[in-house]
Amino acid sequence: MQQFDRKDHNDEEMSRDFTISPGAKIGYISLNVSDIQKSLEFYQSTLGFSKMQQQSVGRVLLSGNGTSSSSSHLLELVQVSQSEPNFSNSRNAGLYHFAILLPERKNLADLLLYLSDKQDKVRFDGLADHEVSEAIYIRDPDFNGIEVYIDRPKSEWKWTVKNNMRQLQMATLHLNTKDLLQQSTDKGWTGMPKDTTIGHVHLHVSNLSKAMKFYHEILGMNLTTTYPGAYFFAAGKYHHHIATNTWLGTTNILPALPESIGLNHFGVELPNMEDFDRMVKHLARYNNISTAQRASLSSNAILIQDPDGIRIEVYTN
Repeated sequence: MQQFDRKDHNDEEMSRDFTISPGAKIGYISLNVSDIQKSLEFYQSTLGFSKMQQQSVGRVLLSGNGTSSSSSHLLELVQVSQSEPNFSNSRNAGLYHFAILLPERKNLADLLLYLSDKQDKVRFDGLADHEVSEAIYIRDPDFNGIEVYIDRPKSEWKWTVKNNMRQLQMATLHLNTKDLLQQSTDKGWTGMPKDTTIGHVHLHVSNLSKAMKFYHEILGMNLTTTYPGAYFFAAGKYHHHIATNTWLGTTNILPALPESIGLNHFGVELPNMEDFDRMVKHLARYNNISTAQRASLSSNAILIQDPDGIRIEVYTN
């Protein structure tokens, strides 16, 4: 693990000359789970992911399309030694929710009907219209937050000037389920569609200013909008790939614990080696990643962490 040692005397200059590739995206989510068989039952049988391969007794990769290539996995489940979910320790930085992006509106409609019949197996957190998207919120067996959503056409997204900067208009409104369900199909929900992706990840952090410096200045993402207690960041002109909030508060928030149930890490995928090399060169200005250190990690991946200890694999396939 390489952690950033910031060079404050030169931060502003460095922050102006780097922007992450507009083709960057969230590649996958790695979750620590208390009972891998129970989690597999949920993610496979209930949500409809496909088991790609069992890396070991305690590590499984899941995809939306059942392909055999490990590079296309969307979820990694990692068994940890803790025998029961720890719902009480809510003062750590880490996962607020991760978001599964479905390719078509009819998929979300089919899923909503399907999950409505499984309320004995699924905990619903709510439904929402975010103006740029429509979403269903649920929890997995370890109480990890999951958003399943579809994007509205980008032509319908509205940009406004807010706090002297151009920001995307987003909100949390009532989801028009009647209108959505009109898109449901006779075939119904048959599992995660082929083009399902991880759309974004939303994180609990301890300090928004530090999050801004890391995700905007260091990782190079654009600030797309703000919300009371939250910042939203994206590569290119997406609404957000990463969101950060301080809704747990800003005092006595403990660092993320990669060995505890919840988020192990998540992956930011870059389009090609040129973008990856450019990113590594940029990051080296903050944390002195040497050629030897990079080689010991991987030729096309590096593991970093934000100010709260949340781990991120930056990689390319």
